Amino acid sequence: MNFYLADLFDVALISVFIYSMLLWFRRTTSRRVVIGICLLSAVYFLAKLFDLYLTQLLFRTIFAVMLIAVVVVFQEEIRRGFERIAIWGTFRERRRYAGFQAADTLIEAASQLASSRTGALIVIKGREPLDRHVEGGILLQGRISKPLLYSIFDPHSPGHDGAVVIDADRLVKFGVHLPLSKNLAQVGMLGTRHTAALGTSECSDAFVIVVSEETGELRVAQDGRLALMGSVAELKGRLERFYQEKFPKPSRLNWRRALGQDARLKALSLLLALLAWSMFANRSQNVQRTFAVPVEYRNLPAGLELGGVKTPEAMVTLTGSQRDFNLLNRSGLVISLDLSNAREGPQSFILSAQDLRHPPTLKVYRIEPTLITVAVRRELRKGRPPPAQP
Repeated sequence: MNFYLADLFDVALISVFIYSMLLWFRRTTSRRVVIGICLLSAVYFLAKLFDLYLTQLLFRTIFAVMLIAVVVVFQEEIRRGFERIAIWGTFRERRRYAGFQAADTLIEAASQLASSRTGALIVIKGREPLDRHVEGGILLQGRISKPLLYSIFDPHSPGHDGAVVIDADRLVKFGVHLPLSKNLAQVGMLGTRHTAALGTSECSDAFVIVVSEETGELRVAQDGRLALMGSVAELKGRLERFYQEKFPKPSRLNWRRALGQDARLKALSLLLALLAWSMFANRSQNVQRTFAVPVEYRNLPAGLELGGVKTPEAMVTLTGSQRDFNLLNRSGLVISLDLSNAREGPQSFILSAQDLRHPPTLKVYRIEPTLITVAVRRELRKGRPPPAQP
């Protein structure tokens, strides 16, 4: 088994990708679809492993259709993934401290609203954009305060039925309409506010606080889950953990803690990456392939030109692993002959591996023909007829 430094980076990157996919799978609401895709992928891997020709042919035929279906089913998750990549590392510190400063105000306001059984829906923006998920609302851009929140959610206020959107220490909008969740198992007999809170947490990384108008209960929606808060202290702890997770304070990386977090999931990701490498990338047995390679002539001295019949290409047989051939760019294979020492008349050249431009991972097994002859003559001047051939 050949394992190079490039393979190490390859396995590491694939492990990170698989780990991200498993984290997403743990949070996604379309788990049954993902399980179906994984089962089909397992069948294809087994067919490839045991060389089941008809099964592989069937999967290759329907692959394009399956790819389109996956994009349609998971278009929202795919879009969120690209948004996360785009916002990586932006303005963490400012929003973290501003959010911590506003946290006490939000918690006290939510507690007072719950005591008076005043319905409220407060959306605290995470790192992902919310604009495409919310509708309507009135732009405010005001600093958060308890009187401001009380006035907005007062039953006599025109915007009390909508949600407010909080970004750091600013109340961006109020009277906003949120997307509704279709997860009836979690919503149960709860009202529209709770359905909207859960729907927002399913399509974004926002933290949503809900105050029930009927019971005065406090609930939190985050990562597609709706949880009842037993006390104001519990709500405060959840909100502080949210800010610490979304906008962590820069510090030295603790490798032991980083590796220990979700250790089983990371070990599974590494195992799956190594399995994929052994099945698709590692090919210890060597194979041979023959290519028609063009011959180029360079550095011909001034005043001379090539005449007669030139050999346009040669048959080259290369040997190496299957993976190296999969990465081979055939257009880069060229036999280059140096004619800097050429003289007038027939010239013979022996073709060798040194004349062939090829990847170092592949070895030259054979070149045919091994000897080629070209005619070199003086360059003809314009208007002067060529010499008569005997």
